Amino acid sequence: MFRNYTAITVELDGTLQFATLPVDSFWTSRRVAAGRGAALDAVSDYRTADFALGRPGIACLIAGANHRVDLTQPENHVARTIIDRHGPGTDQPIRGRAVILAGWACDPRPILEPVARELIAQITTDLAATPHAA
Repeated sequence: MFRNYTAITVELDGTLQFATLPVDSFWTSRRVAAGRGAALDAVSDYRTADFALGRPGIACLIAGANHRVDLTQPENHVARTIIDRHGPGTDQPIRGRAVILAGWACDPRPILEPVARELIAQITTDLAATPHAA
């Protein structure tokens, strides 16, 4: 059985997009939270690097943990800038696609479409106003 999670994807080309992420029952049958399963499929990894955005429990950015050491994966500068501005910051590279979901990274929740679209607009405006690391 599939379950869908709505999220924001942080693409390698620097765009943020509203997306519906399917969750395969493979994840839930292994007691992986459905939102984490959706994120794992979206970032094409089996381990995640998780970052709180805003106050803990509000939102999280999830990227592939194995991708951080895989030099064949391109760096995602926009995801890193988002973490540096709205999260704890990191000295590790963020590589590959990343996703933003609501709630805690251990059990993330879908982002409602109107909220996601507003966040995309705000983050895009913020990124355009201030140069980010390239």
